[in-house]
Amino acid sequence: MSTGEKMIKKLKPLAVNLALVCGSFIFAILIGEIGLRVAGIEAPLPPDPESETLAYRVDDPYRGWAPRANAVTVWAGEGERTGVQMNSSGMRDKERTVNKPENTYRIAFLGDSFVEAIHVPLEYTAAAIMEQELAECSPLKGKNVEVLNFGVQGYGTAQELMTLRHHVWQFSPDLVLLGFYPGNDIRNNYKPLEHDHFRPYFTLENGEWVIDDSFKNMTQLERDYYSTTRVDYLPRWLLESSRILQLFRQAEAQAKQRQFERDYEQTNINFYKEPPDENWEEAWKITEGLITLIRDEVQEKGVDFMVFAISDSYQVHPLVQTRQEFMEKYDIEDLFYPDKRIQALGEREGFTVYRLAEPLQKVAEGTGECLHGFENALPCEGHWNREGNRVAAELMANQICQRITSQQQVKKPTQTP
Repeated sequence: MSTGEKMIKKLKPLAVNLALVCGSFIFAILIGEIGLRVAGIEAPLPPDPESETLAYRVDDPYRGWAPRANAVTVWAGEGERTGVQMNSSGMRDKERTVNKPENTYRIAFLGDSFVEAIHVPLEYTAAAIMEQELAECSPLKGKNVEVLNFGVQGYGTAQELMTLRHHVWQFSPDLVLLGFYPGNDIRNNYKPLEHDHFRPYFTLENGEWVIDDSFKNMTQLERDYYSTTRVDYLPRWLLESSRILQLFRQAEAQAKQRQFERDYEQTNINFYKEPPDENWEEAWKITEGLITLIRDEVQEKGVDFMVFAISDSYQVHPLVQTRQEFMEKYDIEDLFYPDKRIQALGEREGFTVYRLAEPLQKVAEGTGECLHGFENALPCEGHWNREGNRVAAELMANQICQRITSQQQVKKPTQTP
């Protein structure tokens, strides 16, 4: 018997055993697939990110994503189930002309989901109510007042800066408002704290702000670690055909979601405190720098600028006991820490910051009503409801009116006797 024949003879049992193992494995998979189908167990896949287009959101080369121009959809998440329509400029707003009409005082309102306010019908948003309120402001009587809503869900200060640069100036605003929400704007601006990397970031290098726009090269699956599993990298047709793979995907997705919730709980608390580590120190430093940079670029255009610090739900909870219990649970010394810090920044850098949380808290305590929260979500938590939008809009409109009034008084020439 030749050497080759001896080798083949030795390999035959190994090949047979390997075939038996593979056959048993495939048979077990088939039995498992059949069993899951008979039992009616499945874990449907989410929409295909490569083919499914969200109703009102598109990729944006400067901001990562943006509302789709003229999009029409129905919002069924937290808040009221309401029809949502974007205007031709991709804003959650009535139709606006790019060229500012004559005899018009125009405000550009930058912010995130609190400003966009997709949770309530358009006429109940703070921007829309503020527009109505300012029409009664004495210095603006006889003028057309427009409050343009540039708010977008999920935006941080970096995206608001890019909105200013690439979208706002064509509308020739007289005043730029920045709605700053400490609950997530700080972490939104710093990559190590933000789980969604499909957005621009800025870093300060040798005194210059440098943009990180690497999101432009990300694939759909790379956009958000916490919504992507290892199974998602397999061909979609295979995932759609296999109940076993679907269950593996579901198990990993649920594990990642639990991790995200643990991370988010800490992130959702740390903004109330002095920075607990280097990441939070850097996140605050970048955030303060970006707000100041927005102020600089606004003033370079000869336009007025104000910051409104938006309330978080626990800051304005109507029950004192609930607020105290929350502070004790998470060892929080001052619920207004982030608002005071931003106000201190404004005092150092010479721009106006108005803190909404304290007056909103007084209103909530006095009426016993929640200004945040909806029936389909946690009570008194989340975004402003209709009443929250209304009260905040009235407070902001009053501050803007006072500012315009004082500016006009300064401009009046002094009369000599």
